[in-house]
Amino acid sequence: MKKILKYGLIGLAGIVALLVLAVAIISATFNPNDYKPLIIKLVQEKKQRTLTIEGDIKLAFWPKIGADLGKVSISEHKSEQTFASIQGAKVSLALLPLLKKELVVDTIYIDGAQANIIKYKDGTTNFDDLLSKDEEESEQIKFDVDGVKVTNSAVNYSDEGTGAKYALSKFNLTSGHIALAEPIDLATDFSATANQPAIAADIKLKGNFLADPEAKHFAAKDLDASIKGDLLGGKDVDITMSGDIDAKPETREFLIDSLKLALSGQFDGAKVTLDLNAPALVAQKDEVTSKKITVNLNQEKASDSFKASLVLADIKGSPKALQSSGISGEISGTQGKRSVNGKFSSPFQGNLESLIFDLPKFAGNVDIKDPAIPNGSAKVNFNLSLHADVKQEQVNSKFMMNVDNTKLNGQVAVAHFKKPNIQFNLNADTLDLNKLLGASNKKAEPKKADPAGQKPADLSALANLLLDGKINIGNIIYEKYRLSGLNVNIKADGEKLALSGLNVKFDDSQIKGGLGISHFSKPLYTFDLDIDQLNLDKYIIASDKPAETKANTGDAPIDLSALKALNANGSIRIGNLRYGKTKASNVRVDLKAANGIATIAPLSANLYQGSMNGSLSVDARNTPSIAFKQDMKGIAIGPLLVDAINNDMLDGKGTLNVDVTASGNTVGAMKKALNGKSSLQLADGAIKGIDIAGTIRNAKSKLNVLKGQSSIGADQTQKTDFSELSASFDIKNGVAHNEDLAMKAPILRLAKGDSRGDVDIANETINYLAKPTIVKSIKGQGGADLDALAGVSIPVKVTGTFSAPKYGVDFASLGTAIAKSNLLDKVGGDKAGAVKSLIGDGDKVDALKGLLGKSKPAETAPATGDATKTDSTTTEQPKSAEEIAKEKAEQKLKKLLNF
Repeated sequence: MKKILKYGLIGLAGIVALLVLAVAIISATFNPNDYKPLIIKLVQEKKQRTLTIEGDIKLAFWPKIGADLGKVSISEHKSEQTFASIQGAKVSLALLPLLKKELVVDTIYIDGAQANIIKYKDGTTNFDDLLSKDEEESEQIKFDVDGVKVTNSAVNYSDEGTGAKYALSKFNLTSGHIALAEPIDLATDFSATANQPAIAADIKLKGNFLADPEAKHFAAKDLDASIKGDLLGGKDVDITMSGDIDAKPETREFLIDSLKLALSGQFDGAKVTLDLNAPALVAQKDEVTSKKITVNLNQEKASDSFKASLVLADIKGSPKALQSSGISGEISGTQGKRSVNGKFSSPFQGNLESLIFDLPKFAGNVDIKDPAIPNGSAKVNFNLSLHADVKQEQVNSKFMMNVDNTKLNGQVAVAHFKKPNIQFNLNADTLDLNKLLGASNKKAEPKKADPAGQKPADLSALANLLLDGKINIGNIIYEKYRLSGLNVNIKADGEKLALSGLNVKFDDSQIKGGLGISHFSKPLYTFDLDIDQLNLDKYIIASDKPAETKANTGDAPIDLSALKALNANGSIRIGNLRYGKTKASNVRVDLKAANGIATIAPLSANLYQGSMNGSLSVDARNTPSIAFKQDMKGIAIGPLLVDAINNDMLDGKGTLNVDVTASGNTVGAMKKALNGKSSLQLADGAIKGIDIAGTIRNAKSKLNVLKGQSSIGADQTQKTDFSELSASFDIKNGVAHNEDLAMKAPILRLAKGDSRGDVDIANETINYLAKPTIVKSIKGQGGADLDALAGVSIPVKVTGTFSAPKYGVDFASLGTAIAKSNLLDKVGGDKAGAVKSLIGDGDKVDALKGLLGKSKPAETAPATGDATKTDSTTTEQPKSAEEIAKEKAEQKLKKLLNF
């Protein structure tokens, strides 16, 4: 026996010596660095990547095989750009376990690892080739690592399809023993950044973790985690989590012990804190128990605050039938002078195996106090029942809510959670939003142009929403507005959101029709509406707003930025429309708007005993510009001018054609840039403010009084009737010019070319001269007493403003005409012909001779001593016989006419 032992030891020593000798020989003769070129070549041939090993590979053989790789990097596929690199790596394997197909690794040390991972638009990645299998899989061996230690490493990931970018930096990790399906002690810390969603945070994680995908068993014990930074849409967010979690989702088994979650941070300028406390939750095959779980939420922003607490009472039962005495909670908050307090509760029951849960009676009340709402307070009561089937992805609910006298009830059903399909039916008698929201007492202020608002809103989220339901509400009240009898069907199919069968009374307007939104990424709004009557005065900004002063001076800005974001196509029909004093019926407006250009065609209506039809185009892309074209037929021009521009200077019925363009950043600038043409044809009307015939008739008796007047104010009791009136205008830079005004009146005629002038639209002034001619008439305003002035043209000038025009009559010309008439009336016999020649176009000298009865030689001035003067003084010439005759004739005429 001793010999056997002795020889055995000798043999063992020999073997060891032989192994040592073998290792010594290998160490002396084998240098792995000699194979670096071969390894690099194989990587290049197999993976088309460049492997770089900068330092020497160092080997160890006993008692473990090990290697120190030094600095190593590998390039992208078929590229020299670096894919991944390490500053240093050490690894060693136990030798003897390899004989039993066991891979036992000592602690792995990795320092300065860097990797850039890219997901391309086609779904492939920049490391797919490294995962490909060139050879058949080898027989599975047991995997065992004593630990891993990673320091100062980083990983970058980018998705070219979505634009998402994620990065981990300053990555450090230390693990304990690692083996398949066994818990691992792990501690790590790193910085994380991302853009979808935005994250910039420092993360620490420590605990004992288990991840067994085959058994679908996951656990975290002694969890201690913290996240600090900007995330979840907040700033300076601090999240901590601790406790034990053990989950087997496949079998609905969960163990939670002393789980605590705390969150704090700044969200939209408000400080938010959230605390969750779950002391114990056990869900096993035969039993489910839980201690009270609480959640508390606080939010503070300036003097406003909000608090909410939720309690899930103890749970007992089995996975198939668990129940709780209830879920309960409280809310309270202040916002300015408003305060809100409420409570709610409900029993709870469920089936963990089937994942079916019920809240059979979720009821509560909310008290609101706010001086802005009627009676200063409101009380809300609600009652809700909810049934959820998670496996079937279905939720059904019924609810009822009372707000003082408002009653709201309905049903909501949701199917499929990833892309919800929601069906609903909502009913209410009266919904007083002033009670719920408080009426706004703030005056509207002009809004500044928002550059972001010049782009169409992105409603892409609606593509994931399916809706089908009805709304029926008796009355909706908000501020001074009221909707009554609202009935509408709402449907969304992922491509279009449509409101059909709309029937509602908005204030005094009954509205019927439909609305729609499609092309959600760049929304297209469609509509087809019938409105029985509409008074725009209720909805246009009141005249006491800050913009009024600028509007009066023409400096009111024109903001069409919203039009740049509008894509619309639809039609509106209005039975009766009123804006200010202007009234219209059977109005039709068809709108097409896209890319900053809006066109209304047709723009038609019946108004003032006639009709209009035309178009309006607005371009908001650069400087706002408009193009307006309108044909009006059978229009009663008088009431239209009174109601539209408060001008009562013209009456009659006929046609009005307008074709103009304008551009400008303000109302005044647009008026001054008005260009185009307009024409007018009227019948059986009157020019108000002056009675030309009456003025001429009265001038005979009042000529001495009127001699000093150049103009008279418009007298609305006076008018000049006409049977026909026509005119056309060339409009340039805000001024309408006319030269072809024609008019037929009982004793007056105005032919084309007998008038000309301007209407300054920008400054609302008139400067116009007309020369009507008197014609014989035994009827009308003048009567036969003006027949003696037949053929005489009387210049009439119109000046002043649109609201206060002035009429000027050339009384000198009128006086001359009346003098001629009076002279002819009083002179008879053989001298009548001479007078007619004198005041007409005859020979004036012969006429004077005939009138005076003789001819006298021309008188010469007597010579005096100073008759002849030097320097600049000239000798006074003697008057001619014709001049002397004229002077005497004028004296006789003055005496004859009583001047």
